[in-house]
Amino acid sequence: MIIKNPKYISIGNGFAAMYNLRIEAWDKYGEQKFFPEIYIGNNVVFNTDVHIGCINKIFIGDNVLLASRIYISDHSHGEVNSEALKVAPVHRKLYSKGPVIIENNVWIGENVSILPGVKIGSNAIIGANAVVTKDVPANSVVGGNPARIIKVLV
Repeated sequence: MIIKNPKYISIGNGFAAMYNLRIEAWDKYGEQKFFPEIYIGNNVVFNTDVHIGCINKIFIGDNVLLASRIYISDHSHGEVNSEALKVAPVHRKLYSKGPVIIENNVWIGENVSILPGVKIGSNAIIGANAVVTKDVPANSVVGGNPARIIKVLV
């Protein structure tokens, strides 16, 4: 288990996680300074190999279930433009397109990636191997790369 900067991380009651958990709240990268906030609600369960990286904000609501090999990040190494290509990825400034918000009662399937600036509505189901690049409405099932709505539940 790797927990970077626990002072920026809040975890509610009833949390459970299996092995290889990696939660990173980056407050400094090179000369950059950040004020990260990671909030994990009540009764949240992480299976194995969950990786969360934060420089801005990641919010996970109550009763959320994450399968194995999940990646959630609110940032990337550099913006996606031609200027960034002039710098090696490891030396690019970290850049956030916005927070990741996962509301209550969400089920995230195996091997899912959730990228910056995404909001996942309550009761959503994220299918295995999905890459979530845009908001997911409440009460919907999404899947694919990039993730798209497969079914609306209500």
